[in-house]
Amino acid sequence: MPSPDEAFRTHLEVGPEGQRTPEPLSGTVTFLFTDIEGSTRLWEEHPQAMSQALARHDTILADAVQSSGGHVVKTTGDGLFAVFGRAESAITAALAAQRLLVGAAWDPTCEVRVRMGLHTGDAEFRDGDYHGSAVNRAARLTSAGHGGQVLVSGVTASLVGERLPEGAELVGLGEHRLRDLGQPEVLYQLCHPDLPRRFPPLRTLDAFPGNLPLQVSSFIGRERELARIVAALEEARAVTLTGGGAPPKTRLALQVAARVLPRFREGAWLVELAPVRDLDGVPGALAVVFGVSVRFGMTLQESLAEFLRSKQLLVVLDNCEHLLEPVAELVEFLMHSCAGLVVLATSREGLAVEGERILPVPSLPSPSPDAGPEVAGQADAVRLFVERAKAVDPDFSLMTENTAEVIQICRRLDGVPLAIELAAARVVAMSPAELVEGLQRRFDTLAGGRRRAVQRHQTLRAAIDWSYDLLCDDERRFLVRLAVFSGGCTRAAAEAVCGAPPLAPGKVFGLLAALVAKSLVVAQRDGPETRYRLLETIREYGEERLAETGETELLRTTHAEYYCQLAGGLYVDLFGPRQAIAGQRLVAEQENLLAAANHAIDTSNVDLALRLVRNTANRALRTSSRLILPVDAVLRLPGAVDHPQYPVGLASAAFDAAFRGDLTRSEAAGQEALASAGRLGSDPHEVDVLVSWARSLQAMAIGAWDEAAAHAEHTVELAGREFHVVDILAGGALACTMAGNPDAATRLASEALDLARRSGAPLSIALSLIALAGALAEHEPQRARALLAESLELQATIEVQGVHEATSAALIAARTADWPLVLKLGPDVIRGLHWAGDRPYLAGIFNVVALAIASGDPESAAVLQGAARRLTPAAVPVPRGIEVAAANAVPPAGAAPSGASFVTELRRQTTAALRNTLGQTRLHQLRAEGEAMNDDHAVAYALEAISRAGRG
Repeated sequence: MPSPDEAFRTHLEVGPEGQRTPEPLSGTVTFLFTDIEGSTRLWEEHPQAMSQALARHDTILADAVQSSGGHVVKTTGDGLFAVFGRAESAITAALAAQRLLVGAAWDPTCEVRVRMGLHTGDAEFRDGDYHGSAVNRAARLTSAGHGGQVLVSGVTASLVGERLPEGAELVGLGEHRLRDLGQPEVLYQLCHPDLPRRFPPLRTLDAFPGNLPLQVSSFIGRERELARIVAALEEARAVTLTGGGAPPKTRLALQVAARVLPRFREGAWLVELAPVRDLDGVPGALAVVFGVSVRFGMTLQESLAEFLRSKQLLVVLDNCEHLLEPVAELVEFLMHSCAGLVVLATSREGLAVEGERILPVPSLPSPSPDAGPEVAGQADAVRLFVERAKAVDPDFSLMTENTAEVIQICRRLDGVPLAIELAAARVVAMSPAELVEGLQRRFDTLAGGRRRAVQRHQTLRAAIDWSYDLLCDDERRFLVRLAVFSGGCTRAAAEAVCGAPPLAPGKVFGLLAALVAKSLVVAQRDGPETRYRLLETIREYGEERLAETGETELLRTTHAEYYCQLAGGLYVDLFGPRQAIAGQRLVAEQENLLAAANHAIDTSNVDLALRLVRNTANRALRTSSRLILPVDAVLRLPGAVDHPQYPVGLASAAFDAAFRGDLTRSEAAGQEALASAGRLGSDPHEVDVLVSWARSLQAMAIGAWDEAAAHAEHTVELAGREFHVVDILAGGALACTMAGNPDAATRLASEALDLARRSGAPLSIALSLIALAGALAEHEPQRARALLAESLELQATIEVQGVHEATSAALIAARTADWPLVLKLGPDVIRGLHWAGDRPYLAGIFNVVALAIASGDPESAAVLQGAARRLTPAAVPVPRGIEVAAANAVPPAGAAPSGASFVTELRRQTTAALRNTLGQTRLHQLRAEGEAMNDDHAVAYALEAISRAGRG
């Protein structure tokens, strides 16, 4: 019997009936990739059975491909790569093969399950193989599927239309981000009555936690470097990609992160350090990305370690060179504390941490000067030039007439990717020969009249200089002004900050479009508004040029004032119909707001700094990510203590500290804010509201529900009917519910919902619905269920549901005895709370789930009770300020004792039921098993118990 490879080779070269395969297909073709799921394990455990199964698998696939008019290109491990001239032929082949594979009688020890992916694109055939982004897209599509599943890209589905085999249909799976970081792909599943229909979630970027950004251009070549970095991450927990500003270290690191993503249970996370200028700001940059707050009695660094301790994730630290010492210190601390943490850094030099692997990033290889179009087109540098040139001039192609010039451009630019992209962007206005001439003049000047080895950063600098010199005066001035932004900007921001004379705001859009076309500005269109940003190398260049104009300080002040006013203006939107969009906008502008605050601090502009604090510090409840401004540094500025806004700054600090759980700091800042307001004679209204609200949050944080309710009611009285009173009312309703006073809770929640509906703010409506559902859960369960369902539907439409909203929904579902909803919400709530490190709430949800499964799976319920007991924290003392304030507040009428906890009562019910079912001895044994589990084990156990209950 021939080997699998030989069998494929026979089919490829001779064909099914002994005839030679036709010439390679060109133009637009459809690619099919297949892969056997779990083949490595099958080979290791059952090599003989796998060998026989693979031979049968190979014959089925090759026959299906060729009988449908396709051509097998090559084997790919335990699968194949085939190409078809027509999309419907590829669909026919995939369906025929999958039906035979699924219906085959396999050895029970070696069942073959094949995943398939089809995608259509332009063919690029050379050296007996197909290359290009369409091929890569098809391979990524295949890897996203599961054994027995056929995935089809949106392009292929649109070409096929209704021309499907009998009984087949294409079922839409929605948009998904494949692991090539390109634009999302609309995916379909090929279904047929003979094929399985239900599969786990796709293995796309969306299936993993993380924040890897989309990339607006394709990734060219670098396969050797990718493989080398992936291998290094297998051996070392800290890998640093080094090189000057020229190599695309960031792009390479992101591509690696996407490729290794399945290795990390908690995903891959990008932390951009370029905007961080403060040596003490590195932990804060990580804290913002992960949403970590300072925990009681810990530093921020220790809080990060506690949060990351049980997680398996990859952190990409980008642009570390200006913060080497603090980055190295934090990385070493976290790596010693967090066994599952792996760091991939980019820097101009290594971090010098223990066990670090340093990998220099080389430039792209260029072909020899006399190479022809076919050979030159295979070189990564030339491929990059050609693809980027096609982006601005679709008619551009590599031909005999221009190959020598393109090669010379790539060699002249030393294979530096950014320099090549800048040159390629000019083909719309200059021929390759003219580009060569321009570069020749620039580099002869650089090299002193003779060509010599030029360092890569000099090459890049010369390329940027050359591209900059080709701009008109307005384009040059506008480009360097854009360097004042951190993390990009909107068109409106560019007009406001950069549109001063001699430019005019009306010219800004045209200038942006021109610079995007020249690859000097990147346009990102994956959010509610298009954002424009400079690559970090271009931004640094722009900063230098801006300093030469003498406009730096003026532009930075204009920038800071703009973002201060933006944050203040968004305040109204945060409590109106545009609430979700305003929240997204604040999150998108975090780096600019931080840069504005740092400028105010650096220039001792205490008025601007305090206005920034006032406009941003208490916006946490309306955004999915909290901005961390250096508030303490602002409050220490010369003259701050005598400024009229100082009390509000302190009150904002008190609110923010309460929100992140630093109760001692919150109460101290609150008391100082009240005292300073009296000392300065400032209007005490805003200070009183923020301090009272902060005290309500403090009490909630420690479960002092009576005190929290009293402070919430007092805050509402102080605030009147300001925009943010909806949040206070909803929080007060929750506190009253937890304190055992449903009447007061219903009153507050109803008022909150009425105000929220009148404002049209979707998230406020959703939260108020949850609060009212909780208040009514015990006495009007049917209405509570309806309110909860409405809230969940609304949150799904605006995609803002956070873990604490979902937790509240699960608890309310339990109060209404809606156990199917509890089990539906349970997995996401458990994962979210585990990710956030919120062990008290996790303990509560474990107890709720235990009651939900107690009748059908009493032993698992008992184990979860034990796991919950280990997670339950010891009592936390109430800070002195809360005790004093609560003693002076009027408790709600009819309030039950604060110890009347709903979750505690649920646990008692569960215990009674389990004691009757299992007996006291067995119940004690199972609880002990749960109590012995670590957090990861307990979470996995709970998720499996919920899954079993769903299957039952």
